[in-house]
Amino acid sequence: MKRPTDQQLRERLMQPGPKRQGQPVDAVTPPDQEMAVWVTLDMLKPYEHNPRQVKNPKYEEIKASIRAAGLKHKPPVTQRPGEKHYTICDGGNTRLQILRELYEETGESRFHAFYALYRPWQSEVKMLTGHLSENDNRGQLLWIERAKGVVDAKAMYEEESGYTLSQRELVRRLAEDGYQVAQSHISRMLYTVEHLLPTLPNSLYSGLGRSQAEKLISYREACRLLWERCTEEVTPEDFGEAWHQTMAWFDDEGQTEMNWSMVVDRLCGMLADHTGVHFNVCELTLDNIVTYRKRRWDLEEHQAFEALDVELQQMRDPDAQPPSVYPPLPESAAAPAAGRATAPAADPGREPQYQPQSDSQAEQLPSPRTLSRDAPADDERAESAELLRLREQVAALEREKQQLSESASPMVPVFSESASEAGPGPMVASAEEEGDWPEGAARTEAERADRLEGLTQSRWEETPGKRGYRHHLASELGVPSFDFEQLAPLAAPVLSGETTPPIADVWFIEGVEDEPRSLRIRIRELVQVIARWGGFGGSDVVIADDNGIGFDLNPLPDAADRRARFAWQALASLRGELNPEYPADATLWGALLGTHREEGVESAWDDAVLLRFFRLVRLIRRLREHLQGQQEAQS
Repeated sequence: MKRPTDQQLRERLMQPGPKRQGQPVDAVTPPDQEMAVWVTLDMLKPYEHNPRQVKNPKYEEIKASIRAAGLKHKPPVTQRPGEKHYTICDGGNTRLQILRELYEETGESRFHAFYALYRPWQSEVKMLTGHLSENDNRGQLLWIERAKGVVDAKAMYEEESGYTLSQRELVRRLAEDGYQVAQSHISRMLYTVEHLLPTLPNSLYSGLGRSQAEKLISYREACRLLWERCTEEVTPEDFGEAWHQTMAWFDDEGQTEMNWSMVVDRLCGMLADHTGVHFNVCELTLDNIVTYRKRRWDLEEHQAFEALDVELQQMRDPDAQPPSVYPPLPESAAAPAAGRATAPAADPGREPQYQPQSDSQAEQLPSPRTLSRDAPADDERAESAELLRLREQVAALEREKQQLSESASPMVPVFSESASEAGPGPMVASAEEEGDWPEGAARTEAERADRLEGLTQSRWEETPGKRGYRHHLASELGVPSFDFEQLAPLAAPVLSGETTPPIADVWFIEGVEDEPRSLRIRIRELVQVIARWGGFGGSDVVIADDNGIGFDLNPLPDAADRRARFAWQALASLRGELNPEYPADATLWGALLGTHREEGVESAWDDAVLLRFFRLVRLIRRLREHLQGQQEAQS
C-alpha cells in the first residue's frame, strides 16, 4: 500500500469527527450500589418528613464532638429520581444542621465539603422507616414522634397497596423495612395521634411518655363507656367534644406527667354535668372500669356498671324505687322498708352476723344523694324542721366522736352468739364486755396497729365511695358487710395487693356474694392466683364454667415444669379429675402446703397463695351447697 503524502494526512486530520447520536444529559446517573461520594453543603438537603420534631437532646454533645474531631460518621444520603440534590436518609439530619452551623461560625472547609455514604433510592416509606429506626436508637424519640411516624408510614403503605392495613400487617411491613415495634404499641400509637394529639399537643411534644399516654387512653375509654351507658341522657357523638373541652385545660408546655387526682376530678365533674349522674357514682364507675379492664375482667360479669345502672333507674323513674335513707333515721329504724331481704338465720357452720344497732349509732345523716334530692330548690328559703333536726344530730355525733377518741378502751369489732341471732348491725363491743373477747383479740390501739401491720403484705386500695356503696348495698339487702380493719383485731385476715380483694375472713362470705353467680366469679379469680403461681395464669389452660364450680382445666403444654404440674394437679383435685401423668401421691400436698420440701426444689405456696387456696376451698364448698339445694328443689 502506498504511503500517504503529508498533504493527504493533513487533509484527513482536518475532516470533522462523527456526529452525536443521543441527547445531551445534565447530570450523571446515580450509582446503583452503596459507595462514598464527595459532597458539599449546597448539594444536600434534610429529609422533609423527619419524624423528629423536637431538638435532639444530644445536640450540643454531638456538635462539640464534630467541632473537636471532625465528622467521624458519614451521613447516609440518597437521591430521588429526577432530583439534583442528595437527601439525608436513615438519620443524619442533626449532623447536617450542625455542619451548617459550624461552617457559618468558623468558615472552615472541612465543615463544607466531605465524604458521604450514598445509598441507592428505594421508596419513600423505606426512607421514613429508616429515619424512625435510626433516630429511635440514637436520640430517644418522644412517644408522640414515634406514633406520628408510624401513622405516616401506615398511610404510605396503604397508598402503595390500595387497601387498609391491619395492625398485624403493619407490624410485619415495618419489621421488613427495618423498624421493630410491638403490636401492642401500634393501637396505642394510632389512638394517641387520633384522640390525644388534637387535645394535648404541647404536653405530648414536651415529653409526655408512653405510660402517661396509656393511662390517658384508659381513662378516655372508661369515660366513653360510661357516657354511652347513659343512652337517654346524652348522645354518643357529643363525647369527643366534651372530652376535648375538659382535657384541653391540662395541656401545658414542659409537662411530662399529669396531675391524675385533678384529672379524675375534672372528668367525673364533666360526666356528672352532662349525664346528671351523681359525682360519687361517676367516680366509682370510672374506677371500676379502669381497674377491671387493666385486669382483663369482663365488665358485665363483674358488675362494673351496677351503681351507675341503679342511679340511672332512679333518675329515669323516681317512683319505681323510692330513694332510701342510709343509715335509717330514728323514726324509720324500727320499721324496715317493705321488700327488703331479711337477715339469714344463724348457722354455726356459716357466717357470723352483726350485733343490733344502738340508738346513738342509728341517728346518723342520710346519704348525700338523698339530701340533695330533698333539699329546697331556692337557697333563700328558710331551713326546714327536718334539716334543723339533722344539724342537731350532727352536733351530737361530733360530741360522741370526741368522747370515743378520749376513751381509754376504744370500741373494737367482736362476734357473739347473740349477734348471729339479732340480725345485721355494726360490730361493736363496749368496755364492759371486754372480758368476753375471744382469746387473741386485740384489746388496745397498739395491739390493733401491730396486728394490722403484721397481716398486711401489700396495700389494697379501695376508694371511700366504693366502700360506702358496698356497705349501703349490704344494708339494703339486709345482710352484713365487713372491712379488713374491722376484722383484723379479731379474725385472721391477710391484706395482699393481688388482683383479688383482701381476705377479710377465710370462712365468712358476704351476703351480697352468697349466690352461685358471684361465687363462681370469686372462685375463678382465686384459681387464677394459683395458676399465675404455677406459670399458666391468663392462658387457655383455665377456662370458665358457668354450670359447675366456676372453672375447668385444659391440659398443660408438653414443656410445663414441675411447679406448673403441681399447681394444675392441686386445682384439678378440687374438681376430682386428677391427671395420672402429674404428681398425685400424698407428697403433693406436703410440698404445696410447705410441710414437706424436696431437696433442691421449692414448690411450697407462699402465705398469700396458701390463704387464697383455703378461701377457694370455702367458696367451692358453699357453691356446692347452693347447687345441691337447687337440685333438691327441682326434684
